[in-house]
Amino acid sequence: MKKITLMVATMLTMGMLTMTSCSEKTKDSANETVEEAKNDMDENVADAKADIKEAGNDFEAKIKEDKASLKEDIDEAVAKLDRKIEEADAKMDKAAEKEKAKWRERKAELNKEKEELKDSWNEVENETAEKWDAFKAKTNEKISKAKAEIRD
Repeated sequence: MKKITLMVATMLTMGMLTMTSCSEKTKDSANETVEEAKNDMDENVADAKADIKEAGNDFEAKIKEDKASLKEDIDEAVAKLDRKIEEADAKMDKAAEKEKAKWRERKAELNKEKEELKDSWNEVENETAEKWDAFKAKTNEKISKAKAEIRD
């Protein structure tokens, strides 16, 4: 953009110098040069605007793709946590009173992980593009933690 501005300014300066010290024919030529420079600048500005818009659209598409992928990961982790919670319930039903306390505690941990993941998804819809990468990393960390809990 600076090159374009510098080029236009140079051409305008040359045109002005030419116009002040030249014949009518030279003045007409200088006017044409100035007009061409103006047209070139307008085209370059239009191209730059189109490039910026395209980059914005590409970025939005990437964000949507990332959100969809993250939603799938969250849903998968929540489903696995639900299965682990069901397993804990089944084991509590069969366990002795001593063991039931252990399974209740485990079930509470699993429910907490599940709620954190759901809360993360609720946050995702409010996150701006600027904060997306940090948010994504934070949520992926929670998913990893949930997966580690599932392996226990």
